[in-house]
Amino acid sequence: TGDIRAVLDWELATLGDPLADVGSSLAYWTQAGEVPDDAPTAVDGFPTRAEISAEYLAVSGRNKRTLGFWHTLGLWKIAIIAEGVRRRVADNPANAAAHGVPTARDVQAIIDQGWAVARESGLTS
Repeated sequence: TGDIRAVLDWELATLGDPLADVGSSLAYWTQAGEVPDDAPTAVDGFPTRAEISAEYLAVSGRNKRTLGFWHTLGLWKIAIIAEGVRRRVADNPANAAAHGVPTARDVQAIIDQGWAVARESGLTS
């Protein structure tokens, strides 16, 4: 029929456990009060990461700790990507995007969020 039923980002999609993609989605899911504050998911009406996680776990029967692992890994992947962007811009300022370059503080905030998710999921003390 030509109707779009799904969109898949082949560059970041993962073969294997579906929780890998759910974890990455949660990592990119910005909530109100977080940076970037202009992300579509930060607007009123979108569910929170906790709501998404609870619904997915209830429907799938999967383990919260396992989802926490993939969410943590997703955040650390974003931190690595952001640090790579910082390095490319440091090497050649022409690589800077129009919307700006992640700062060291931005990268550390993502890493800290990863640690928080790991602790909340019982992955570390």
